[in-house]
Amino acid sequence: MHKRITTFIFMAGSGFLLSGCIASERDMSTLKLQLQELNTTIVQMQSNQAELASKMEELNQNLSVSNENFSQLDGQFSGLSAKLDDISAIVHQMAEQKEEKPLQSLLPSDLFAEAKKLLDKGENEQAVEGFKLYLSKYPDTEQAEQAYILLGDAYVAVGQTKQAAIAYATLLQKNPKSKLIPSARLKYALSIVPLGKKEEAKKYLSSVIKDFPSAPEAAAAKTELSKLK
Repeated sequence: MHKRITTFIFMAGSGFLLSGCIASERDMSTLKLQLQELNTTIVQMQSNQAELASKMEELNQNLSVSNENFSQLDGQFSGLSAKLDDISAIVHQMAEQKEEKPLQSLLPSDLFAEAKKLLDKGENEQAVEGFKLYLSKYPDTEQAEQAYILLGDAYVAVGQTKQAAIAYATLLQKNPKSKLIPSARLKYALSIVPLGKKEEAKKYLSSVIKDFPSAPEAAAAKTELSKLK
């Protein structure tokens, strides 16, 4: 009886162990399948990621090309706008030429040259109008400084010393560092003498001698100053 019981227990235990082994093999098979599916998923994700990165790179390249094209197009529009402005100015000038005086239709450099030519020829009243027109239209150009001097000279030539003094004084005030300051001071001093401002004229003549001793105007200022003493 004891022997039968022992045999039964042994067989039962063996069956239990066998069933446990079978269960473990099933679990391992399931786990392997799950790992395979996971690996497949990972590979697919990596493939998708690589494809996405490629598309992003292509998109960036397209954007770069688009930006470059936009920049070129913007530059072309700017150039076109400038040309349209020029054409508009020419058309406007042509439309007004019939009603304007000849000097008013000239370009800045030509207007200045024409006014100076009038002054050199002794046509002083016309020269006054030419330089006044030039300064009203182009007050901040490089030639404007000389235009103030020549305008004052034209006024002196027609006997309008007060207006001449104003022209010289305007240059002194607007451009105190101009290379024409010695000439402007000398001419201003001479233009205010007929106006009864002899003492002020002396101060300006003395300033030319003191501040610009090597300038040609200094010698002229000494001569004129000696006449006022």
